[in-house]
Amino acid sequence: MRGESYFACCGADRTTPGCCVAEAHVSDTLNAEALREFTPTPASRGEDDPRNYKVYAMDCEMVYGVWGPELARVSVVDMDNKLVLDLIVKPHNTVIDYNTRFSGLTANQVETSDVDLFEAQSRLFELVNERSILIGHSLESDLKAMRLRHERVVDTAVVFEHRQGFPFKRALRNLASEYLQKIIQEDDSGHDSQEDSATCMSLMLLKVKEDCK
Repeated sequence: MRGESYFACCGADRTTPGCCVAEAHVSDTLNAEALREFTPTPASRGEDDPRNYKVYAMDCEMVYGVWGPELARVSVVDMDNKLVLDLIVKPHNTVIDYNTRFSGLTANQVETSDVDLFEAQSRLFELVNERSILIGHSLESDLKAMRLRHERVVDTAVVFEHRQGFPFKRALRNLASEYLQKIIQEDDSGHDSQEDSATCMSLMLLKVKEDCK
């Protein structure tokens, strides 16, 4: 009926109680300290730098700290969908929500990690430089989580655009089902960044193959 409104997540009327309960309110904003952590991917060491010609897909999982979302896991696959980097990262700030429903990470996994953001960046820079291509879905979120500035990107949320256009985006799980006949993100334990990064790579390889016919 006209005037009625519903929650986008579950379709319930907005006058009903929420379908999910969290222990704390969280924020998506980044404070000034987080903005200072952003760094560009490293410059090429020359034409012989093997990173120049690499193409990887990356996906990150985030938890919520007192100052907003922070990196908790990063997974990177190559063009053969081989996992080349998979790190659980301990955030710098106090975590108020481990976001396990979506991140797939428990408090114990995150808090016992000895890898911090800067170590994760350093490990990634062993694989990529400013000329490498990074693939992802809504990749801006992953770059924000990694505190990275990188220009050579391919975003499956843009390539496989929503029929209503920007700012709407198709969910990765729907793209996987339609184009790859693959079911992802169905596990109650949360998302898997390795699976999601591999899905992005598979989607783009399929897209290139179809476009070259």
